[in-house]
Amino acid sequence: MHRLNDLEKLISPEYPQLVGRIRQQIEDSEKAYSQDKKGEEQAFAGFLWEHTVHVAAITQKIALDENVNVLNAVVAALFHDSGKFFKGQYHDDEKPEEESAAELAQKILDDEGMNIADIETITTAIIALYSETKTPSKITDVVHDADFLAKFGYLGVAHFFTKSALRKKTLYKTLISSLSKELTYAYVLEANMRTKAGKKMATKKSEATQSFYKGLLEELREAGIAFFNIKKESFSCPKNPDRVFTLLMAIPEDCPECSKDLSINFTSQRQTKCEQLTAKIHCVNCPNEYKVSFCLPEMAR
Repeated sequence: MHRLNDLEKLISPEYPQLVGRIRQQIEDSEKAYSQDKKGEEQAFAGFLWEHTVHVAAITQKIALDENVNVLNAVVAALFHDSGKFFKGQYHDDEKPEEESAAELAQKILDDEGMNIADIETITTAIIALYSETKTPSKITDVVHDADFLAKFGYLGVAHFFTKSALRKKTLYKTLISSLSKELTYAYVLEANMRTKAGKKMATKKSEATQSFYKGLLEELREAGIAFFNIKKESFSCPKNPDRVFTLLMAIPEDCPECSKDLSINFTSQRQTKCEQLTAKIHCVNCPNEYKVSFCLPEMAR
């Protein structure tokens, strides 16, 4: 990948083994998590590293525009998801994955000979990435924006459907379970950005993402395959009722089981990473229902 070559040119002169070590850590943990009960590796191992490289490439661009230390920002980006499948597990305890990522960064960067001050800068930036209690640094903001930007635009849409296919979801199940979240985050993407460079990139990606999904739903309707409506829904912030969240909910016109009306109820509760809003879409006639969850802090910037 050309992006990976560019990142290696940035990092390798000072830390020749670092990119390879981070890649090995991410791929090994993802493989361990993706093994089935027979110990056979599943297809989606390797997806996380591809995403990581994409985030690091966007980080490099934003860091340059924002006059942030590019090397430290890119290294933080390369580590940002390294704790996601720590020891082959995924959120098996209440420990945020960013803390595991920071621990891995601390060890590997120390082994590679990075100075203590830069290690501290990188690890604290990672820990604060999605924390509501830690103070974000400029590097935190750069990586945060890059992580979200990587998930939108045409490339973000491609990764979204690739990830869904690797999880063995059909198109309809993908749209039911995740499209409302994708549309909502795309809708608020620019407001969610913390840097000027991120906001500039977000405008184009937000428009492209929403346009694609709306076009897809229109084509599904024309083909008689699926009938969705996109509805704007509002939800008051539990901590600040004067703040209202706007959601774009992609909802089937009627229940796929009995053709009766669907209703939406919202609840919120504290999860490991954030205050979570859950929309329960349920049939007024039969037991059919499904849920879509949103991270409230990422909708309220």
